[in-house]
Amino acid sequence: MKVILYMGISVNGYIARENGDSEWTSEEDLKGFEYHSKSAGNIIMGKNTYLYASRAGLLPFTDALNVVVSHEQIENKYGDKVLITNQTPKEILKTLAQKGFVTAFLAGGGQLNTSFIKENLLDEIYLDVEPLLLGKGIKVFAEGNFDIELELIESKKLNKNTVQLHYKVVHI
Repeated sequence: MKVILYMGISVNGYIARENGDSEWTSEEDLKGFEYHSKSAGNIIMGKNTYLYASRAGLLPFTDALNVVVSHEQIENKYGDKVLITNQTPKEILKTLAQKGFVTAFLAGGGQLNTSFIKENLLDEIYLDVEPLLLGKGIKVFAEGNFDIELELIESKKLNKNTVQLHYKVVHI
């Protein structure tokens, strides 16, 4: 199964402020996010991303199975459109494959992204680099023991100030 990570990030590598707020990303980033989640038909997110998106009225993301990864009990207010699980990344991908998906769309946060990269499960990474520096926040990857080589597939300007970097993960 192909696994794609898509993140809007600050110039210094943050995906959200400390409180989970990522509403500073551009309209182009949001359109790319929606396109990839609809194309994959699923979106995998961590507990904090789920809780923030829920409070912001963004859930469930349309045209996609919303998979929420948490080791804590979370209320599912959305029925069949949301699957809350404590499965490992490999188990999540197996579950998605059993449901007929061929691509998995990973949307953070940093700890979840790290759990996928440490198991060598990411195939592509899209980073929409927004013109913002954050002094504190949530990094695209949490700290961990990993070194991953990337190959640039494409870079393009999304708007006057936002650049998209599209990488292939080199599996060593």
